Formats: sequence, C-alpha cells, structure tokens
Amino acid sequence: MMTAKKLGSYFIRYIFVFLILSLYILEPMSVSASSSNTLRGLRQELAELKEQKRKNDSQQQATENEIRENNLAILNAQEEIQESQEKIENAKILIAETDEKIAELHQQTQDLMSYFQIMQGENVYLEFITDSNSMTDLVMRSDAVNQIAEYNQKKLVELEDLIEENEQLQVDLIKYEEELEKDIASYESKIDTLQYDLSSLGEVGMDIEDEIRSKEELIEAYENMGCEEDQDLDVCASINGSAIWYKPLNKGRISSIFGKRTDPFTGKVKIHRAVDIAGNSEGTSVYSVGNGIVVATVDAKAKANRGEGKTCGGNQVYIQVLIGGEKFTVQYAHLLSVNVKVGDVVNANTVIGTQGGGSKTQRWESCSTGSHLHFGVVEGYIKTKYMATYFNNNAIIPPGYPSKGSWFYSRTQWFA
Repeated sequence: MMTAKKLGSYFIRYIFVFLILSLYILEPMSVSASSSNTLRGLRQELAELKEQKRKNDSQQQATENEIRENNLAILNAQEEIQESQEKIENAKILIAETDEKIAELHQQTQDLMSYFQIMQGENVYLEFITDSNSMTDLVMRSDAVNQIAEYNQKKLVELEDLIEENEQLQVDLIKYEEELEKDIASYESKIDTLQYDLSSLGEVGMDIEDEIRSKEELIEAYENMGCEEDQDLDVCASINGSAIWYKPLNKGRISSIFGKRTDPFTGKVKIHRAVDIAGNSEGTSVYSVGNGIVVATVDAKAKANRGEGKTCGGNQVYIQVLIGGEKFTVQYAHLLSVNVKVGDVVNANTVIGTQGGGSKTQRWESCSTGSHLHFGVVEGYIKTKYMATYFNNNAIIPPGYPSKGSWFYSRTQWFA
C-alpha cells in the first residue's frame, strides 16, 4: 500500500508537470486570443469582408426571397431565445418560492415535534388525551397531531417534486437555447453566402459596404496613431476611461425599452435591442456616453443621394467606450447629422451628432416614426468582421435608464 508521504510526493510532481505544460499550452492561446485585436487582425477581417462581397456579387442565384427568409429565420430564433431566457428566469423564481415554502413547512414540523416532546416530558400529552368527555373526543384528540404531521409531510413531498420539475425545466430550456444558438449560427452562415442586408427587414444595422468602409477607415486611423502591426490596439490607442455612464442627451423621455414590442411597420412582435429616447426635437445635440474611440459610422444620407435607397437606422455611429474600468461598444442610430469620423477619440463632452428620426430624415430613413435616438449597448469591444450582426445578437439592456414613459433630466441622472 502506498504511504501518505509517497502520495504527497507524487501529487507534487504531477502539479509541477502540469504547471510546466501550462506554460506551453496557455501561452500560445493567449497570443492567439489577442492577435485579432491588432492591425494584422483588422486587415484579415477586411480581406474576409471583401472576399465575401465578391462572392455575393458573383452569385446570381441569390434571390431577395432567399435573403429575406434567412434573415427572418435569424430574427425568429432570436425572439425564441429571448422567450426561453424569460422562461428560465420564471422557473428560477418559482423554485425560490417553493424553497421558501419548504423551509416554512420544515420549521413548522420542527416546532410541532418540539411541542410534542415538551408535552410528553411534562406528562401534558397524557393529560391532553385523558381530559376528554367521551371516547369520540379521546380518539379525535389522539389523531389530531398525527393528521397535522402527515399533512405537513405530504406537502413537503409535493413541493420537493415541484422543485425537481422546475430544475428539469431549467435544464431543458438551456438545451433548447443552445440549439437555437446553433440555428442562428447556421442562418448567419447562409446569409454570408447570399447578401448582408438586415436593414431591409427593419433591423438597425449596416450593410457589407459600410462594414468594409469603416474597417478601412479604422485601419488608417490606427496607422496614423503609429500602432505597430502586431501591437495590441487597446494599448496603442490608450483611453483614459470614464468613471460613470453619461446619458447621450441632456434630457429625454423613454419611448421604447429593451425587450418585446410590436413593430410599427410589420405589426409583428419583435425584440427591440436598445432604448429609444424621445422628447427632443430633431437637431438636438447627442453626446458620447463616455471616453472612447469611434469604430464605425453609417452615412445613410450619402447612400440615399447615390440612389442606394433608404437605411433602417439612418445615420449611425458606433463607439468603443471604457466606463468604470469595463469595455463596451455603444450604438447611436436615427441621427440627423454625424459630427465624428472613424478613429476619432471622444470623451463625455463630445457632440457626436444630432438627433434625427423625424421628418428631416425620412428621405434616407426606412424605419423611424418620429424624432428619437436609438441607443444600444454591447459588453466588450466588438472584434468581428460583421459588427451589426454581432450587435443585434448580443446587445444588453443599457444601464441606468428609467421605465417606459419616464423622463431623465440630466446626463448623470441614474435609475436602478
């Protein structure tokens, strides 16, 4: 039999070997993970975008109906994921409630048993049984406590069964959600081979030409900053972050929140992945919500002037911001004008554009019903060739905003 001393010796050796191997395994992984955040990585993304555009342009059998069907499949899958997440959260709430009920019943049972022990110890139980006026009363008294205990035990079994059902529901829903995520990846792959045109379906975003142009401008901006080919771009373009979130407007009313809503153009229920801020006229100054760098823009007005049609979201700006030590990418849509360009370093006082969405932008807007700002947030800096698709799939609830119909009256006003 191996002694404890030998076991300890072997254990130390295994740990030492593991640490040595980790140096060889983890180091290349870290290099690979960071390589995408370099000029070389951006050039690779740009090359992939241009190649995809070439394939799209040459593929004559890619019909508008095929594009529309695949785009709708993505949007439907996204909505199902949102519903699944809500079901999971509801199941968690129900489990917590049943846990509380079980704890209460356990406590009641313990209190009851303690009371019995006290009665028996002081012969009170015997007095309770014998202090009866008839045999019927005696039987009823002797059975009363047993019936209560049996009732509690029955309820405990029922609640425990309910918890098992809820836990299984969570497992099933998570699996369902994973399957939906795979479906979305499949649909996106199909769209890559057809055309990049989510904006035609009322989804705020940019087409592949906007992606290519923004990527080229961003590469040029980093080159002008003196960034080296394999240098981490976050280090090269060092940003002194903001301590807090600022609002993009001096005041505003929340006209639409993050979540389900009925699309005013199609009448269908969709997931709105941003907050809409109304209460201001077109031309009102729109600010950066923190310190950061502009990474993409959409000039919908110029596109309309070139005869390329209207864009859902109109003029747009995407900015990488550093707030409270955490990285985010933010989206501004339905702008009347854009005052910044890709590569500009901005702060919380920078006016990035003016609010649009109303009559003054209708010539190049395809999905706005009135003056407002569409403001979205994604965690982290987006490192992908398809910014708009990633944004629409991964947007989070913008923090610190009031409920629908409520106002904020300063750029630092915060709502829990």
